[in-house]
Amino acid sequence: MSSLTSMAAAAALLAALTAGCARTPAPAPAMARPVKVETISSTAVQASESFVGTVRARQRSELGFESSGRISAILVDVGDRVRSGQVLARLDEAPALRRIEKAEADRIAAAATLTERTTQLRHNESLAKDQIVSPVTLESAQTQYRLAQSQLQAAEAALALARRELALSRITAPFDGVIVARNVQPYSDISAGLAVFQIEAGQTLEVVAMLPEAVAARIAPGQAAQASISQPAQPSATLPLKLERISSRNDSGSLVQAIFRIDGVAPTLRSGAMVSLELPGVVNKLVSIPAAALVPDTQAGRGKVFVLENAKLVGRPVQLGEGLLPDGRIPVTSGLKTGDQVVVAGAAFLSEGQAAVAHAPTTLLHGAKP
Repeated sequence: MSSLTSMAAAAALLAALTAGCARTPAPAPAMARPVKVETISSTAVQASESFVGTVRARQRSELGFESSGRISAILVDVGDRVRSGQVLARLDEAPALRRIEKAEADRIAAAATLTERTTQLRHNESLAKDQIVSPVTLESAQTQYRLAQSQLQAAEAALALARRELALSRITAPFDGVIVARNVQPYSDISAGLAVFQIEAGQTLEVVAMLPEAVAARIAPGQAAQASISQPAQPSATLPLKLERISSRNDSGSLVQAIFRIDGVAPTLRSGAMVSLELPGVVNKLVSIPAAALVPDTQAGRGKVFVLENAKLVGRPVQLGEGLLPDGRIPVTSGLKTGDQVVVAGAAFLSEGQAAVAHAPTTLLHGAKP
């Protein structure tokens, strides 16, 4: 019996061990995942706007003939310095000289006629006192005298115009300056008013730019700006500008001309140069996140981020702004508030409700704050 008892005890022990091995152990508690977070704060962003501007001389002029004709002489060329009143070009003067001769002859004839009519009038006035001639005859003499006076005045005016036409057959410099352009060749026919030369004076330059109406509406004379100049074989230079004048008219429906004064002109800067005009933009308070924090959405302009709340990850839909900010950051217009802790790395591998803990990295990842 003792052997049977021993066998039964062994069988019972084996059954107990087998039952114990079949039980499923209790799951171990999940460990909180360390995540890199960034605390949201609104940042003031000073945007800058860039436009193309053209440098030009403050005192400048286009010079042409006031009458048409054939150019007989061009006395200066591009790069020449000229003095005020200096003759720069001439038309063929022969037609003007002939008109002067004719006008002088007409004036002499009109003056002789007036002398004759004056003598006749005095004679008839003397006879009228003695009642030798009738009042009608006297009145006719007076009329002839007035007509002769008007003819002499017309002849003198024609002579003055002919002399003026001769003067207008020359182009003279209106001020001291430099010839910067010549548009015609000698011995060519030219129409009145067509520009022959362009002249500029002094070292005083300005920048003219066409600005969108929305930009022009928020700037006023005195507005500071700067111009960036790139010159061959020289480092880029920056010049301070100040808005001096702005047009009250729209060109092409949406552009407004603005003129900026240059303070401290570089000697190598030439009129006609193109510069990059930098204007300070609107200061906006933006909420932004690193691009690595965003889980894209199928709908444009929307996405999702994970926020650490009470040691758990919570998905938060966000509305995105337009464009990309410096350092690869994305503007967020809604969905986040100041103080939210946003996960900024590994967002694609996280899940809703996952236990997490903020981790302070020893190296700076993209978009992280030190």
